[in-house]
Amino acid sequence: MSPRSLMTGLAALMMALPALAHEGHDHAAPPPSQDGEWAPRAEARSNDFDLVVIHRGAHLEIWLDRAADNAPVTAAQVDVEVGDWTGRAVAEPEGFFHLDAPPLARSGRHALVFTIQAGDSVDLLPVTLVVPEAAATAAGIPPAFWRIGSGLGVLCLASGATWLWARRRERRAVP
Repeated sequence: MSPRSLMTGLAALMMALPALAHEGHDHAAPPPSQDGEWAPRAEARSNDFDLVVIHRGAHLEIWLDRAADNAPVTAAQVDVEVGDWTGRAVAEPEGFFHLDAPPLARSGRHALVFTIQAGDSVDLLPVTLVVPEAAATAAGIPPAFWRIGSGLGVLCLASGATWLWARRRERRAVP
């Protein structure tokens, strides 16, 4: 195999890496976690609200809809309690809330209580979030990072091997 064909193959692989490392941006259905399974989540429902919470390491994404018509609730105060810890979620322009919750970085069963206040409606929504060991150990590192990093590592190793092979071949050709 000539160095030119090897480099062409590596270039084709390099162009394919961004496509492999990206799952899309469908905010209605979050991308799968690094092991191909869905990120840990929990949901609660009341007469006023539907709530879905998605665990991403020590970070929570909170999706809140009105129960009557499934319309997203974007103007609300969302407070979260986990044991003795409390925090207030921040609204995002995409229609969900986010919150850094350090107690949720550990694996196990976590009892959360959400206090929702939107206009005249106030509600308490308890949920139990189960965080498996794998989700806790990979906390905070996006899955795309691992795929891009490993792809670039393979690319660097292949490029170095090609360079060494071409250099060795040049030395043999020169008397």
